[in-house]
This record gives sequence, structure tokens and C-alpha cells, in this order.
Amino acid sequence: MEIPTHSIDYAFRVVYPNQEFLEGRGFGRVAHLPFIMDSRPGYHRIANHFLIDLGLGEWSVGTRGLEQASTMPPTEATMHNYAHWLVNYLEYCQARGKKPLHADYRIDLIQSYQGEMSAGSWSRDNAGLAAKTVNSRVEVACMFLQWAVDKGLREPFHIPKVRKSFAVDSRGSSGAQKIKIVEARRGKIREGKRRIGLPDEKDIGAWLTRVSEKCAVEGLIADLILETAVRRAEAAAWRFDTLPLNPDEWDVVNQDRPLKDQAVSVRLRYGTKGRGHGKVHGDKIGPEGDILLPMPMALKLHEYRQKVRPKALTIALRKAKNVREAEFLRNNAVHLFLNPVTGDRYTGQQIYDFWTRKSAQCPRGWSPHLARDFWACSTVWKHLEEQKGFLESVINNKLNPSVLKILALDIEGFIELTVQRQLRHVSSETTMIYLQWVSDRLGVNMNFHENYMQKLSEEDI
Repeated sequence: MEIPTHSIDYAFRVVYPNQEFLEGRGFGRVAHLPFIMDSRPGYHRIANHFLIDLGLGEWSVGTRGLEQASTMPPTEATMHNYAHWLVNYLEYCQARGKKPLHADYRIDLIQSYQGEMSAGSWSRDNAGLAAKTVNSRVEVACMFLQWAVDKGLREPFHIPKVRKSFAVDSRGSSGAQKIKIVEARRGKIREGKRRIGLPDEKDIGAWLTRVSEKCAVEGLIADLILETAVRRAEAAAWRFDTLPLNPDEWDVVNQDRPLKDQAVSVRLRYGTKGRGHGKVHGDKIGPEGDILLPMPMALKLHEYRQKVRPKALTIALRKAKNVREAEFLRNNAVHLFLNPVTGDRYTGQQIYDFWTRKSAQCPRGWSPHLARDFWACSTVWKHLEEQKGFLESVINNKLNPSVLKILALDIEGFIELTVQRQLRHVSSETTMIYLQWVSDRLGVNMNFHENYMQKLSEEDI
């Protein structure tokens, strides 16, 4: 008998409350958290209790059993993912007639839930899901069941683990190694190493031209992302005065260089990745971080701010019914980039939409996020081209391990000092991915890092 797949019309859904409503009734602590509605429809009490404990930092896998279990709560983006992954598990249990709190790790989670996701019998289009997606969903189901144990809602829940140790080259000392120990779930699907696939630079240039011809300000936003590797949320939240209004107040870090090679240090705070501290004007107040803005890009933004943006702002002010409302709209127009037709600010979703729209003939797989990788790889490659002699030595000595190791250490050091500062929130695995990209482009195999990348993929989320 063929097992039926679940309906596209989901019985469960993730809902975000009206924060002002909950705050006005004394529930301000949880007003920012997502909650789950079940098929009745009704408030899923147990699942939401779990999300609240997670979202307030009152429970986590890492602090189980400790006297002071309070920890820093997950970010809003992480809580959003947790809620949707948990909904998928609850839907699966309902569709298969299973009790969510009574699941056995090996039989119900690995053989059944994970097995059906991998085979495609539990997926929207009957196609097997990516290993990372499957692992994330199973991981959250495990967290939910571990939490249930701690709350006395079920019997003990056992997750078999495997501990592995392996040697990692140390950059601080030539030839030295340190031992890294990894503990991973048994049954977790091995995730393939991510390799960066970037469109050809000519294709990217042609795409950018098409975007700019369609709308100049959207071309400017795309150009900003390409030149600085900011996230689309950060570009959308870029303030009118993020770059100081007076060029004399710009913090130029290398004034001794030609103008085209100079850069301005700019501080970002809104829409940045990491733990939030509230919202203002629709944007998350995130961790502060400094980036370098190339001088030519800074001049473009300044010219747009002075000559083009005022026209879009005028369009926005036409919506006002009186002088007081117009003044309110003007004072709240804090974003730099305004739609030239409506006068409204751009959102992160709108940036993604114009980036990938059909008329722009977006290269396959090209996205604002991949533009960060493009910036990083281009910057690393430019660094290597400045060392032509060393680069030729690598190409001519492909099988010399010592030469390859020197190259790897040089790139890792450059990424740590230059690339990580600009990108912010760069993991060790991402560093290895950039190293692999260089390896692929040079046509040499830096295989002494393959073990490191493989083991990293086995770590718990």
C-alpha cells in the first residue's frame, strides 16, 4: 500500500502576534516570539511552551541539568526557523497517526521521519530533501523531546552519540597540529561539502547593467551590495546618514592612496545579523559593526542622496493630508533608498525581488547572499594576484605540500584580517569554503584540509 503524502494545505501554521496588543495586556516578554496554531484551529499549548522557554533563554540543550540554566536566547531568525521546523514535525506526526511526545529516536525520528524526508514521501513535491534540511528538522524534534523530558511530559529520551577526534593544522606554528573532538548524533545524514559556484564576471556585469537600466536606484543598491558585501537587510535598512552627510566628516582610512583606492569606514547597526535589541522604523537594531566603503561607491551614494532621493521623498510627501502629517512623514523617512515611483523605502524582500526578476535575466543561482561570496572570492583573488611570483610558484609546484600549506596559511590569514572584518559573522567552515574555491580555481588539490571540512559538517547545528 502506498503511503499518502501530506496535503499542501498545512494543518499547522506559524503565527506572529500583534506586539502592541500583547504588550498592552502584560505579555511583553513573549510578544516578539512566533507561536503555533494547530488544526482545530487552536493554540498549541505544549509546542508554544517549548518555544517560549527557548525564546526567553530559559531552556537550551547546552544548559540541561545545570542549576543556573538561563542562557542567551536565540535570535529572531533562529526562532523563526525553530518554529517552522517544529511545525513540520507536528504535521508529520498528525499525518502518520503518531504521538509527538512519545517518539523513539531510532524508530520514529531516524527510520520514519528522516527516512521519509530523504526519500521524498514527506516533502511538498515528492522529491528527497537536502541533507541540511533533514538534519535541521530532526535536530529540532530532538530538542522538543529533550525539553519534554525535563518538563516531566515523557519518559527519558536517548540520543546515541559518537565522539571523534582528528588533527587540525595550526596556523600559529609551522607543522604543529592540535586535536579537535567532535560529538555528533548517530544517524545524522552527512552533508556534502559546499562549493561556491559563481556566475562569470561578464554575466554579472551584464545583469547589473540591465538592473540599472530598469531602475537606477535599484542598480545602485545592487552595486552597493557587490562593492561592500552587505546583506540585503542591511542595504534596506541603510540610513540617510549612515554615511555622514558632510564629506569632510568621512572617516577615510587610507588618505595617502589615490582617490579611487581610498575607503571610508562606516558603522552599521540596523538590520545586522546577530542578537537584536528591539526595532526602530521597521528595522532590527542589531550588533554594531564597521565596514569599509570604497570611495567611488561613497561618492555615488552621496550624489544620489543630494540629487535623486529628494525627488522620491517629494512623491512620498504627497500622500500627506495636511502639513502636520507631511512633517511626520518627512521626519520618519530615515532610509537612504526610496522607490522613485512610490517614495516608499525598500525592504529586503523587494531587493531580492528586483535582483532575481525575470526581466533582469538573473544568472542562475545568483542572489544577494551569493554576492557576499562573490565579493570575498574576488577580494582574495586580487590579494593573490598582487603576489604574482608566489602564485606562479604554487601553479608550478602543484604536488609540493609545503608550498600548498604556505598558500593556505597566507589565505587564511588574509581572510581573518580583511575578509572577516567586512563580512562579519564568518565561520571557520566558510573560511575553508573560500580556500576550496581558490584550490578549484588554481586547479590544485589542498587535500590536507578535506578532513577538517568533512568533520565540521558532522557537528551538531
